[in-house]
Amino acid sequence: MRVNVYSQELTNEVNVIEKVSNTGLTYSAVQLMLHSSPMLHHPPADDDRSAVTIWLPKSKQRREELADALNRMAWAVRNAKPETGLD
Repeated sequence: MRVNVYSQELTNEVNVIEKVSNTGLTYSAVQLMLHSSPMLHHPPADDDRSAVTIWLPKSKQRREELADALNRMAWAVRNAKPETGLD
């Protein structure tokens, strides 16, 4: 599966999610909220906005591997060539 998110959709809002399942287990996730038109949400308390949600692995090792991958992504964002031809 590939997920494409365009730069116009990006925000700096990050949420931590915790959900308790019907078995009593708690699952955690991190969520990058995406830009969403307020016209889509009625009533305003409806928080069914678009987001990229990453459900976290249970093991500390796999969480560290995910954190390392996200750090590499952050490095790539900071060091990517700027867009050209926009003048």
